[in-house]
Amino acid sequence: MILRWEYLYAVLLALAFLWLPAAGPVHAFAPDKGMFLVAAEKLVDPRFHRGVILLIQHDAQGSAGLVINRTSSLALETILPEDSRLIGQGVTLSYGGPVEAQTLLALVKVRNHQPEPADEVLGSIYVTGVGVLNEWPDFVTEVIAWRPFIGYTGWAPGQLDLEMQRGDWQVLPADEESVFAAGGEQLWESLHMQLTRQK
Repeated sequence: MILRWEYLYAVLLALAFLWLPAAGPVHAFAPDKGMFLVAAEKLVDPRFHRGVILLIQHDAQGSAGLVINRTSSLALETILPEDSRLIGQGVTLSYGGPVEAQTLLALVKVRNHQPEPADEVLGSIYVTGVGVLNEWPDFVTEVIAWRPFIGYTGWAPGQLDLEMQRGDWQVLPADEESVFAAGGEQLWESLHMQLTRQK
């Protein structure tokens, strides 16, 4: 039989939990390099509305990513040198984000060896500069797929965590097929539905 003071203690403990401030949204996955950020439906900022971002950095220095489901209004051929080996490959320039709108980055999936410099993002996918790919002598033999981006997204240290607590983003593991399929709003809808099923 439970003693009276033990019963009282249990009641007080339960009440204490009720008085605790409400916590922010619970996320099944933590943000990290190689993960997708999926914009919440309520996020109305036109730069990110129904956006899907592949994180290419998430550390003490901050976070960075590439919007992978938006095309740029610019044609790749118009911003590359006329003698670039990358012209004429039928690759569409993607909008990577509003930061440093003149920066040209690329995601590249390789067979064995990555270009230098490059940073591993997910499996055999690396992020590098478009100029690096243009000068890379092993491009033809090593590249399985690649996507160029103009601009990127960026967050100061702790900024992304605050936006997630506000409910702007949810996190899912990225996959290579989605990274190179682009997908437009259909990709966002598919991932959003997946997140809805997990709740």
